[in-house]
Amino acid sequence: MAYGNPDGFIRGITEKSSRAVSDLTGFALVVIGAGSGAAIAEVVKSWLPEQTAGLTDEAIAAAAGFAMFYFGERIHPRLVSFGFGLFLSAIGAMTSSFTAGIIAMLTKK
Repeated sequence: MAYGNPDGFIRGITEKSSRAVSDLTGFALVVIGAGSGAAIAEVVKSWLPEQTAGLTDEAIAAAAGFAMFYFGERIHPRLVSFGFGLFLSAIGAMTSSFTAGIIAMLTKK
């Protein structure tokens, strides 16, 4: 990935995310990661109680998921897929409070 060039950075992230779901095992790990947000947040909070004191579970899961996605291949290549699912789920949970009101406006009265 090109760290100095923003376009290269984004291209690297998108290429890495497409590799994360390039086969059935990767796709399954993305789904498993997406369902693991609350459990991962609890683990992180138990190991780092002072550092996570004022953070929501979604923020903790998003940070952990992105770290696994971005750096996970140093531990195991499949950790990238798990981290990708965890990150997407946490970001979705974080943005749901913002988008719920907009989507509720579409409800037929």
